Amino acid sequence: MNKNRVLGDDNLIGGLALIGAGLGWLWGAFLPGLLIGLGLGLIVSALRQKEAGDGAAAETKPASAADGSEADGTAQLLPVKAAEVGESEVSESRENANLPDIDVVWARILAHQGQVFHQSLGQAFTYEVSGNALMPSTVKAKIYKSQFAKALTNVPFSKVSDVPAGVFGPSYVYAILMDRRIRQDDW
Repeated sequence: MNKNRVLGDDNLIGGLALIGAGLGWLWGAFLPGLLIGLGLGLIVSALRQKEAGDGAAAETKPASAADGSEADGTAQLLPVKAAEVGESEVSESRENANLPDIDVVWARILAHQGQVFHQSLGQAFTYEVSGNALMPSTVKAKIYKSQFAKALTNVPFSKVSDVPAGVFGPSYVYAILMDRRIRQDDW
């Protein structure tokens, strides 16, 4: 794919996300405005690629601190762009085929809802699971089971920035997947 095309799409997505965030801030709903803007950016980007005969989705990289940590201990939810990982990439990146599948790990996550977990900088949180979504107590956001499935392909992690690019809520995903109650002795 043409590098200029990818950069143009990133700028378009980022620009619409910022417009959505600004409008959301004015209306008192920052996160919904940001997500609507980001969604519009992704749709427009996909339409532009389809018109160009490209068909492939532009890769997006998450915006994060240089060392991947959160300076103030808050979640890195807003800077992360939601990029989907194809099924073939998931199977190729899985280093240890002996890891339990996502359904086993999700059952562990479900079993420990309501218990206290800690992000890498020590912020405590609990979570509630509803269907295939996990809602941390410290933010108004849902982290879907699919995000844990993407991250599971690369465990264990040494730090938050080791969570694969495109995984939504990396500091929460890291905290949960690296907790001994969830990983047990599997990674």
